[in-house]
Amino acid sequence: MDERTPDEEKKPGRLWDDSEEDAEVFSLPPLLGEDDEAVVEDADEAEAAAKAGGTAPTGGGAETFESMSFPQDLDDYGMNQYTGSTTHEYQGLAEEVSRAAEAEWEQQAVAATVPGVDSGLVGFEDVTGSRGDSEEDFEASEQAATSDLAMRIASALVVFGLFLGSLLLGGWWFAAFVILVMVVSVGEFYATIRSEEVRPLALFGLLGVVFMGVGAQMVGATAIAGWAAAFAVLTVLYLTLSPRRKPLDDAAVTIGGMAWVGMLSFAILIAHGPQPVAYILFVVFLVVANDTAAYFVGRALGRRKLSPELSPKKTVEGLAGGFVAGLIVAAVLATFPAWEAVGVARALVAGALIGVVVPLGDAVESMVKRALDVKDMGSVLPGHGGMLDRIDGFLFAVPAIYYLLRGFGLL
Repeated sequence: MDERTPDEEKKPGRLWDDSEEDAEVFSLPPLLGEDDEAVVEDADEAEAAAKAGGTAPTGGGAETFESMSFPQDLDDYGMNQYTGSTTHEYQGLAEEVSRAAEAEWEQQAVAATVPGVDSGLVGFEDVTGSRGDSEEDFEASEQAATSDLAMRIASALVVFGLFLGSLLLGGWWFAAFVILVMVVSVGEFYATIRSEEVRPLALFGLLGVVFMGVGAQMVGATAIAGWAAAFAVLTVLYLTLSPRRKPLDDAAVTIGGMAWVGMLSFAILIAHGPQPVAYILFVVFLVVANDTAAYFVGRALGRRKLSPELSPKKTVEGLAGGFVAGLIVAAVLATFPAWEAVGVARALVAGALIGVVVPLGDAVESMVKRALDVKDMGSVLPGHGGMLDRIDGFLFAVPAIYYLLRGFGLL
C-alpha cells in the first residue's frame, strides 16, 4: 500500500508526479521521423520474440521489449517513463518550433493567371486591395470623376443652349430643334431594339416623326395624329407584302416608337400660344423640379421600392417628393409676371398633373430598357446617356400640359 500524505496526493488527471525531477521542461513528440520506422520494426520483432520466449534484437540502441517497463497505473506514469519511451529525435521538437516561429519570412508573389489582373504575377496588394489605396490611384479616380462631371455639365449646357436659343428665335427654329430631338431619340430606340428577332422599319419611323413635327408647325394637332396614322398604315402595308419572319413584331415596334417619341411634337403647339417662351419654360421647370426632387428625396429618405422589378431605384418617398416639389415650383412660378395669366390655382393643377405623368413617362422607358436589358438607350450625350433618356419625362408631360392649357383657355 502506497502511503502518501495529503500534500503528496496526486492531482486528478495528471500523468506524472509533481516532483522536482518530473517538473523538468520536456519536448512533445512530433510525427515519425526518418529513422522511426526502423524503431517500430524493432519493437514488432521484440514483441514477437517475447511471445516465442526468445530475445529480441536490440539494434539502434533501442530498449528490448522485455526491458521496457510500462506503468500499471496512469498515476505512476511520470517524466522518466515518458522520455525513456521515446526516440531521441523527439526531444528537439520544441526548440525547432520556437526557432521557426521567430524566423522572418519574406513575402513573395505567386505566379497565377487571374481574370481582371493585368499580368499573371499576383502580389499581396492584389489580394489585400492595398493597390487601390495608393495616392496615385486615388488622384486618378478623383480626376476621372471630375472629368465625368465636367463632361456631363458641358453636354447639358450645349443642349440647353440650343434649346433656349431656338425657343427665343421661335417659329421654325424651335420646330427644327424639336424635330431634331425626335429624330435622334427614335433612332436610338430603333438601334437599341433591333436584333435578329425584331427588325423595325427605321426609315418609316424617322419620316413619321419628321412629318409629325412639320405638321404641328404648319397645321396643328390634327396634323400630328394624321401623319402618325398615315405612316402606321404604310408600315403595315409594307410589312404585309415583304417576306419577314415576324412582321407583326416589326410593325408594333416601328409604330410604337414613332407614336411614343412623336408626342414631343405638342411642344411646337405650345410654342404657338400667346406666350411661347413662358409656357414652354413653365413645362420645363415643372418637369425638372419633379425629376430632381424625386432623385434626391429618394436617395436621402427612400425606403419602400416603388417597383422593384421594373425600376429598383425608384421609391415611394421619391415619388412623393417629386410630386410635392412640382406643386411648390408651380405655385412660386405663378407669382411672377410671366405666368400671372396662369394663376396659382391653375398652376397647382398643372403641378399635380406633372407629378402623375412624368413618373409615368419614366416608367414606360424603364419598362422598355428592362425588356431590352440595357442601361441607356444611347450615348449621344456624354455623361448622360441617350437623348431618349433625357426626354422620357417630357413625352407624356408636353401633350398633357398642352390640353390642360387649352382647357383653361390659355392657348
